[in-house]
Amino acid sequence: MIDPVGIKAGMDHYDLLLLSGVQNNSYHVELYSNFTSDSSTVKVHQVFFNTGVSKVKAIVSNFFGFFKALRRSKKNNVDWIIVHVFRAGLFDLATFSLARLMGFRLCAIVHDIESLDTITLPIVRKTVIEKLPHLRIVHNEFCKTELINSLHVSIENSTHVIPHVHFRHLFRPYHEVPGLLDQLKSSAHLPGKIHAMLPGCLREQTPLLLFFGQIKKAKGLDVLLEAISQTKTDFKVIIAGKLRDDSWDRYHDIITVLNLKDRVIPVIRHITDEERDYLFSISNAIVLPYTRIYQSGVLLMAMSFPKLVIASDLPPNAELITHGKNGILFQSEHADSLAKEIDAFINGTYNSNSLQQKAFEDIAQHYSPEKIGELYRKILVK
Repeated sequence: MIDPVGIKAGMDHYDLLLLSGVQNNSYHVELYSNFTSDSSTVKVHQVFFNTGVSKVKAIVSNFFGFFKALRRSKKNNVDWIIVHVFRAGLFDLATFSLARLMGFRLCAIVHDIESLDTITLPIVRKTVIEKLPHLRIVHNEFCKTELINSLHVSIENSTHVIPHVHFRHLFRPYHEVPGLLDQLKSSAHLPGKIHAMLPGCLREQTPLLLFFGQIKKAKGLDVLLEAISQTKTDFKVIIAGKLRDDSWDRYHDIITVLNLKDRVIPVIRHITDEERDYLFSISNAIVLPYTRIYQSGVLLMAMSFPKLVIASDLPPNAELITHGKNGILFQSEHADSLAKEIDAFINGTYNSNSLQQKAFEDIAQHYSPEKIGELYRKILVK
């Protein structure tokens, strides 16, 4: 697998869990990315140095790193190269073409059927997704239907649905080491470090909802803010994540106009793994008000923790969540629907522990790295 995004957007966890499952199914796997890992059973090579540098240096590093990964893979007689597709832009066009010219078979995991944050030329997108890969992987039936409808029916037989791997392994220590989760929740240094409002909320035991992940227009943060203004219950919302092709000024204006400054705790920056785990632990629920999504890693991460999820009823979310059984769904893009469900949750209408436990069991059954790895083995050996 070659992944220049890696640790920049939390893909490092996905890569390692997925490849561990593939490796457990009798494949030798290696990962080329922008981080190293001594604890993983998967061999990781850092060939991309694109974090904490200028955009120009990151682009240069991505090209040279990809070429270096391909050259090493050729030397090691690698058969399949697995890549991620988000933007399907010129970088993918150049690097995927090079991989094909060097004789590799290309398996593309298509995360976003259409880019959610940039514009790509249709001919480039078509070539990257339809023409260059030997196989395409999507995470749900909705994505497969959308992909085929947007490109050509001829790709149907070489496009396979393999679910996104869960993240239970990521949080295993909290379930296996007695007292570790309580120790995390009682952290003395993290609340003040994260935001000045947080210590007071914890002292007063104010219910906390968490919006977590990269902030893009398609994530529906404006819907959440509108919903907060319509609720009747007492709670605060933590907004934690890095901006991606969006401006915080827009949301700050909404917060000001709706008089929500005392109800919103913004942490607009990169969130470390320790901070992520802490925010999950102190939050009563994770809110995912997405207006457009193909697959949510944050949703699977929350179900893996486990933490109750309140999500919009888009098809990719509804494939994982059954309303009132293992989570809560509301009508997408309808702030009044979200406000109603938040109030019901805060008022105790739902049995949070029961919903969380059911979500935890569901993803263990259907989204384990071992099961996902077996599905990859079946299509890669054809």
